[in-house]
Amino acid sequence: MLLGENMKKIARLVRLVLILSILGILSKCDYFEYSPYAADVKDSYKNTGEKNMNYLITADSVQKEEIKFAVIADSHYKYHELNEAVVNINSRGDIDFVIANGDIADHGYLKEYELFHGQMKKLKVPYLTVIGNHDYKSNGEVIYKQMYGEFNYSFTYNNNLFILFDNVFWESNKNPDFDWLENELNNSSKYENVFVLCHIPPYGEQYDDKSEERYIKMMTDYQVDLSIHGHIHRFEYGYYYGDGMNYLAVESIMDKEYAIITANEYEVEVEQIKY
Repeated sequence: MLLGENMKKIARLVRLVLILSILGILSKCDYFEYSPYAADVKDSYKNTGEKNMNYLITADSVQKEEIKFAVIADSHYKYHELNEAVVNINSRGDIDFVIANGDIADHGYLKEYELFHGQMKKLKVPYLTVIGNHDYKSNGEVIYKQMYGEFNYSFTYNNNLFILFDNVFWESNKNPDFDWLENELNNSSKYENVFVLCHIPPYGEQYDDKSEERYIKMMTDYQVDLSIHGHIHRFEYGYYYGDGMNYLAVESIMDKEYAIITANEYEVEVEQIKY
């Protein structure tokens, strides 16, 4: 009996050691998260948007006759397809920068942001982001701001104006700041081309009639060259409202596709890239 009791004690001790060992390993593993609402962004991931913008400002010191930028959208959790897009863009050698136009996460989890950035940092050119509706989920809003900065911002490149606008209604629990957008457009006439990038197209389900009318009026009043979107997971390009204003919706990375925009003083061209 004594021998049997000792064997049971040894077995319990072995199980306890194994459990503690497994917990120790998991606590050190990057893929282990205690909560989907975790927002403890690593220092190396913070201010990624600002860092990439500084790279772009440096590159802008060299004037070019034309520029090319790539727009990806709706990568969600498809990291393999995202990696293939990065490889494809790098292989071209003619892209100035990349804009990820929303839904870079699926549930707004910290790990999703980290995995996204893990692929995007392989790019040979800077990348910037637009916040999408999925990026707001869970604690995504907090994580996004730490990694990529303000939700509304603009920059110039080679005398082209880029306005990146947060137009998420539902998941953000607020109305987009259309006054801010119009203020940015007020001085747009001095630029060669003007691009507005926001995740949801104005004909998307989150816009009410009043918001849709205001957005499309700004696009025509300020003669924006191209309004660029994602969200609908299909490629659309043309005069959606029949008013001479071009709208582009980029297909989802989930379907292995992105777009390249070429701009010079004479025209803006859109190319649908499948890979």
